[in-house]
Amino acid sequence: MSTNRKDLIIVNHIKKIVVLLPVAMLMIGLFTAIMTSVSILPEHAFFPTWLKAFTFAFLVMLPSGGILFYFVNKAVQRVFPSFSVLQRNLIHGLSMAVIMETILALVTTFNNRGFPSFELFLKEASLSLLAALPVGIAMACLMSLVIKPRLEAHFSSGTAA
Repeated sequence: MSTNRKDLIIVNHIKKIVVLLPVAMLMIGLFTAIMTSVSILPEHAFFPTWLKAFTFAFLVMLPSGGILFYFVNKAVQRVFPSFSVLQRNLIHGLSMAVIMETILALVTTFNNRGFPSFELFLKEASLSLLAALPVGIAMACLMSLVIKPRLEAHFSSGTAA
């Protein structure tokens, strides 16, 4: 592969990141804010607690979520080959919402409350998850039905190059 071709591929990947990063940051900020507000202890200030959760989600959950996104997409393609693209996108989006928000609820609850007992931890993590899951499902539907198809069309066209 020539150097110019490699440079073009790198530039295209950077453009994809620049387009997707604001959407990802908005989603991370929204989900961590909801989960932090539900699981925060009364004596803790919201902003520093939320910032800690946001930083973790941005630095750890976003990259691991990108990898998980790829593998869940491949699994959905393999398990549901006869489904329409729209149906597969919805299954993919809903699966990602449940998986990622469950992990984020567990981590956020642990960071905010610790692990005083299994029952209390499970209760608090469940409350965080249930508070954020409707927003996550709405975002998954929006991503699956509107944003993902438009991004795929954008990246497959010459405008992304």
